[in-house]
Amino acid sequence: MARRRYTPWSATNGLLFGVAAGVVLALAEVVLAVAAGDSAMRPVRMSAGVVLGPAAFTPQVSAGTALLVGFGVHVLLSALSGLLYSFLDAMLTPDGRGRWEFQAAVGMLFGMFIWLLNFQFVGRGYYPWFLDVPQFPQVVLHAVFLGLPLGMLFTAAERRRALLDAEDTATAEARGVDT
Repeated sequence: MARRRYTPWSATNGLLFGVAAGVVLALAEVVLAVAAGDSAMRPVRMSAGVVLGPAAFTPQVSAGTALLVGFGVHVLLSALSGLLYSFLDAMLTPDGRGRWEFQAAVGMLFGMFIWLLNFQFVGRGYYPWFLDVPQFPQVVLHAVFLGLPLGMLFTAAERRRALLDAEDTATAEARGVDT
C-alpha cells in the first residue's frame, strides 16, 4: 500500500484557506464600516475600484455590479494571499507548523504584511481610496481576520496530516510492512 502524503502547504489548501480567510475579512470589513457610521457598501466599492477605478464610488456603478466585482476582486486577492501563505508555511519547521500559538503569530504577521503591501505600497500608488479609511483598524483587521484564520487553518491541516501519517505508520507496522 502506497503511503499517502498530506501537505498542508499545498497550492490547493493555500487557495481554499485564502478564500475562507478572505470571507472572514470581508465580513469584518463590512462590520467595521457600519460601526464607523459608513455604508456597508464602502469596503465592497473599495475592492470594486481595483477593477472599475474611481467610477466604483459613483451612482453609475450599481450596487449589484459593485458587489459582484468587489467580492470577486476580494476573493481573488484572498486566494492569492492564501497561496503565498502556503509557501511561507512550507518554510516553517514541522514542529512550528503544528503549534497553534506559533502559527497564530506567523499568520498575524503575514496579515500585517498583506495590509502593508496592499494599502501602503499598491494602494498608495494606484488606489488612493485605500488610504481614505483609518489605517490602524485596517492593520488589526488584516492581522486578526485574515492572517490569524490562515494560520489556524494551516495548523489544523498540519495536525490532520500528522495524525494520518501516524495512522499509516501504525497500520504498516501492524502488517509488517517497512515504511
